[in-house]
Amino acid sequence: MNKDIDKILKEQEKLNAGGRFAVVPRETGRLLHLLIKIKNPKKVLEVGTSLGYSSIWIASALKKGAQLITLEKWPERVALAKKFFKKSKLNIKLIEGDALKIIPQLNKTFDIVFLDATKSEYLQYLKKVKLNKNALIIADNTISHAFKMQDFLSYVTQRGAVTLNIGSGVTLWTP
Repeated sequence: MNKDIDKILKEQEKLNAGGRFAVVPRETGRLLHLLIKIKNPKKVLEVGTSLGYSSIWIASALKKGAQLITLEKWPERVALAKKFFKKSKLNIKLIEGDALKIIPQLNKTFDIVFLDATKSEYLQYLKKVKLNKNALIIADNTISHAFKMQDFLSYVTQRGAVTLNIGSGVTLWTP
């Protein structure tokens, strides 16, 4: 991890003290970074940007030419994330608005999708996104918020997903 990027991550952690912006814990960020390095995707979609903390973990692991598109509907979070993205100089495209409306308009296929937005909408996001062959779905908060996403968890678990006890639960699935 580059020292300048780590400095930005620490600044975001400080801003999120007390969980105000609901960003992933550092251990989940490390997992995202590792999965991106291993999978070497060309296009990544993140649903739920918040401060852009997980976005920076993801984008800092991408190889040159790869892109992260991240979606966020809350204007205050969008403004903060943009500030951090500019500082990071990473290849991150932030789109503001409702993910359920934006995803079908993207006209792109993705190698990795990271879900960390409205928990009750995870299955809807999944069904709207276009995936490349051997894509990887990464869903956050699948232990702590399992009660809000039973449809999603049932769908992916029946199809071979695994849930890791990292952070507040991370579920991995390859459709």
